[in-house]
Amino acid sequence: GRRRDDCRGPSRERTDDPVLAKEKQRVAVSYVLAPEKSLPENIKAVVVIDSGVDSDEEKADAREKKWSTIAADLIEAMLQSAESENGSGLKIVQRRATKQILAEQDLQLVGIVEGDAVERAGKLLAVDGLIMSKMNIHVATKKSTKSEIDWLGILGGGGNRPIRDPRVRPGPRGPGNPYGPRPRRPGPPIGFDIPKRQIEEISRHLTLQCSFSLVDAVTGEAVVKFAPPVIQKTDTAKPEFLFGQCIDESDLDPVDHFIGELVERAARDFVSQMAPVRFGFTYQVIGRGDEGERAVRALRADDYSRALSEFQAAFEDDPEEHDTVFAMGVTCELLGDFEKALGYYRQAASMEDVDEEELAVYLAAKNRLTTHMGRIVQAKPADAAN
Repeated sequence: GRRRDDCRGPSRERTDDPVLAKEKQRVAVSYVLAPEKSLPENIKAVVVIDSGVDSDEEKADAREKKWSTIAADLIEAMLQSAESENGSGLKIVQRRATKQILAEQDLQLVGIVEGDAVERAGKLLAVDGLIMSKMNIHVATKKSTKSEIDWLGILGGGGNRPIRDPRVRPGPRGPGNPYGPRPRRPGPPIGFDIPKRQIEEISRHLTLQCSFSLVDAVTGEAVVKFAPPVIQKTDTAKPEFLFGQCIDESDLDPVDHFIGELVERAARDFVSQMAPVRFGFTYQVIGRGDEGERAVRALRADDYSRALSEFQAAFEDDPEEHDTVFAMGVTCELLGDFEKALGYYRQAASMEDVDEEELAVYLAAKNRLTTHMGRIVQAKPADAAN
């Protein structure tokens, strides 16, 4: 059988070899996730309160103020979308109006609020429930150095190289070339030290912990509580291979980009506990060999049944190719066969020669379907996206 490293890096590009030939396509899958249970009948109108945010970084004040509003706006937008698209039955009171009313009554509500403030806010705003949230953001940035060959020094003439006498010309030493090199005497070879330099790397580890609650404005009790597992993200950067010098945090992706990605994921899960919410995911599908290429072309034409048949034929030709197994899982999702898709995701994650990045994708797909399986109420095949 062919080696797995035959399809790594540049060698994975399309070739005339039917075994190595392949097609790639980014494919979107989506479905609507329904709450596990209905909200109490008395909860008909709700309002979203600014999120409470705690951060341990240097610019904590600015970060906390920004995300207190952004997180609440995000939850409100998701609830409004759920109502307009799927008829959740919840009335979402606009936060712009409620913030002014609370300010006029000198009632500051931020984060997870308890006690009389909840009942008082409910009466002032004429709502049955208050949606509240809290975020803890931990940002750890670390710099480290390591020794690396100084290619710039070598290419640019740096380093401890032997200095040649400019009068010495090539060729043997003799009457016509008195400065030619003398015959070498036996001894240790003449070499030079390889120049090295210390380069600096930087990494950032972001940890986000969220908690969400829908509180009954009359009783003060939490109707819905949701606290997803702690979400973590790591970002690293180092200088360019040849010419990079010092680096700092500006070389990393913005912290707010990471926070936004993580908060959006957690907020969507929370909102799905109260109203039907659409979830969407995009994967890169790879088709290998003639059958795999035909499968990808069928996906582009939204012919999912044919695509699955072609992927299965490709797998029969090469049962060790985990890319094909994962592609069958994605195709089954497009067909609405989630049980079969989950089986393929599990199979892909357990196969040999799966690298760390691929395994993360396979496990995420497996864990997602495992969690969502019983709540999927609508599958909407999505067009393949280039």
